[in-house]
Amino acid sequence: MKRAAGVKQKRKVIFWLTLILINLAMVGFFLGKIVAAQSRPIPHSAPANQPKPRPVAIYFVPHADDEILSMSPDIVNRQRMGYEVHLVLMSGGEHSGARFVINGFREVARKGKVVKIPVYCVWHNTYHSALDVNDPDGYYSPQDLARDRVREFYAAAERLGIPRNRVHVRSLVNGRFTERAVRQVYDFFLSRYPHAIFRTMSRYDYHRDHAFLGQIMRQYELEGKIKPTDTVYFLSIYKSRFTKRRPPVETVQLKVIDPRDRNKILEAARIYLRWEPSHGWHALGLHSVPHQFESFMKNIRVEAHFDS
Repeated sequence: MKRAAGVKQKRKVIFWLTLILINLAMVGFFLGKIVAAQSRPIPHSAPANQPKPRPVAIYFVPHADDEILSMSPDIVNRQRMGYEVHLVLMSGGEHSGARFVINGFREVARKGKVVKIPVYCVWHNTYHSALDVNDPDGYYSPQDLARDRVREFYAAAERLGIPRNRVHVRSLVNGRFTERAVRQVYDFFLSRYPHAIFRTMSRYDYHRDHAFLGQIMRQYELEGKIKPTDTVYFLSIYKSRFTKRRPPVETVQLKVIDPRDRNKILEAARIYLRWEPSHGWHALGLHSVPHQFESFMKNIRVEAHFDS
């Protein structure tokens, strides 16, 4: 009996020792996990009050001054709403008729000869000359025009409150936009800003370049690359105010939501009226479409439509 009791007692001691060892092993395992977890770098988590990324609005502008005459109220409104606004100038606009006004003549081919037809400046009530505007070779070339139009564009964008790093200039030849070239520009900005909203001119506009940008963007909607809810199409002032031929869609008028932005737009518009030839400012917007600037500055509004 004593031997049996001793065996029983021995087994009980072994059981409790085994149980203690198992518990110690488990404790050691979990302590190791805790130590390992504490030794790993803690992933960075943004503070709860960190601002969300700003929404982006991209405006594809065919030529310098279209951003003022056709888009500016929407541009300043989007800024007021917290958007990061980008302007994309598609062309230097080297073939604008403003060049003929600055030169004081237009070249016309007649019977195998180039004839100079005088061009009158209705704003300054005179015939200009490239010599008078401080052009070194006495001839205001398409390259001169493109250079100065881009300069005006940058200055106008600055007055709209858009920094230079959000102003993008491309070199499509105005009057000769191609689908491939336009798509390359659209694809670049769409890949860089996939969640942006996009604005350009209406496919119903009178100017070929304007309409072409709207046509290609509409194709992007149909191809599923851009949501129709993320686009707006603007009419030029000529189309919205100077012709009775209306687009076959419903349009809306857009004005500034904050009265303070009216002066900002006027300051930007005056860049295109700046006539300081000795300093390279040739009022190219004014010499291109004087009546449109006059109408716009009296009544700052634009007209646009949506596609859905």
